[in-house]
Amino acid sequence: MKKMILTLISLLLICSACISNPNENPVNGPQTGDDGNLQTGKVDYDPNPEYSPEELDRLVLGHNQFALALYKLLAEKDKNLVYSPYSLYQALTMLYAGAAGETASQFEQALVLSAKNPDIHRLMNALNLDLVQKNENMEESEQAVLEIANALWVQKDAEILQSYLDTISENYAAGLRSLDFANAQKAADLINQWAAEATNEKITEIARPDMFSADTQLALTNAVYFKGAWAQQFEESGTRNEDFMLLDGTVISVPTMITSGTFPVRVNEHYQMIEMPYKGSNIAMDLIMPLDGDWGHFEEMSAENLQNDFTDMVYHLVYQDVILSMPKFKIETPEINMIDPMIKLGLVDVFGDDANLSGMNGKEDLYVSNLVQKAYIDVNEAGSEAAAVTIAVVAPKGAPSSQEPIEMRFDHPFMFVIRDTKTGTILFIGQLMQP
Repeated sequence: MKKMILTLISLLLICSACISNPNENPVNGPQTGDDGNLQTGKVDYDPNPEYSPEELDRLVLGHNQFALALYKLLAEKDKNLVYSPYSLYQALTMLYAGAAGETASQFEQALVLSAKNPDIHRLMNALNLDLVQKNENMEESEQAVLEIANALWVQKDAEILQSYLDTISENYAAGLRSLDFANAQKAADLINQWAAEATNEKITEIARPDMFSADTQLALTNAVYFKGAWAQQFEESGTRNEDFMLLDGTVISVPTMITSGTFPVRVNEHYQMIEMPYKGSNIAMDLIMPLDGDWGHFEEMSAENLQNDFTDMVYHLVYQDVILSMPKFKIETPEINMIDPMIKLGLVDVFGDDANLSGMNGKEDLYVSNLVQKAYIDVNEAGSEAAAVTIAVVAPKGAPSSQEPIEMRFDHPFMFVIRDTKTGTILFIGQLMQP
């Protein structure tokens, strides 16, 4: 019988007016939860990986295709949703580092990987560093915070190949910790403590004792935390109750934020879209709402068409004076079991007896028993937790319009995307069906 390898993903989107100071090395994340060191990578973390802009572009393109394909599988009519495709992608690429044979091929297909072992890990490292890069021209307290943390939790008597440990430590800055998974409660407590610290206490329980047993060999965890203030903030005094129409035609009254300013926007025959940048960052939130509340167009589109439409709208954003109204909202997505969606995307063998993770221990006796994620987002007048984009990056796309301001009301169910506008990387995706 194959032993178990457990994969966990915890992540956070949180919105607040205040911007806390990031960790000095946000890619490393917190180091809480050690229960003694068993093995470590003999290769130090590489803070300056070599890469070309073309390599990074191809990586982001593949990731975003994966992100939107996953949205088509996770989105349910009438249900709010938020998740981080980037967190899942990163955890899965760490697994891929140990995959071989047909299992590795399925990772490459499902994740739309632009490169294979070992190059993909160098590129993931480069993308992480690009995303968390600080703006040297701004005070640190004025900048948005994006933190990415990885950890590898190893059964204390497990034999893990040094080559695998080296790959993870060199490219993912993952702290390596030894645990006794036979003591399932203690193992869960330590991992949850790490998750809480990595997400500013927003995700405090991702691991459960029933996930572990004496056979568990290792667990991988990833956390993504974002906190930023709007570049164009909403005044709290301007928030008032406005109508929001649900898919069934029911109209409810919800607290609605209102502001005016110049934003990148796009309106076509199907959608209206606005890009809302975050202060001191390349990250922005895109709101996309079907016109006339026709949510069916989203549901009918294939993942490829959704990718094409989204890319087309982003490419054609133009600056426009806007009077914007949108509801305040907070979403806490319950634990999402990611195994079924990944199987539908073609990653099959790794979850069963056909798994080949021999790159981890030199044997074919490991498989993934759990793959879960939790997410949280809070969007209010001051900011939100998703993506932040700087006006400096977007400004070259066009000049402010001299036309009369247009009114954009997000008063029907809409999709939101938080992405890095410099690289195009989608960090979070969700939908608001009922504020």
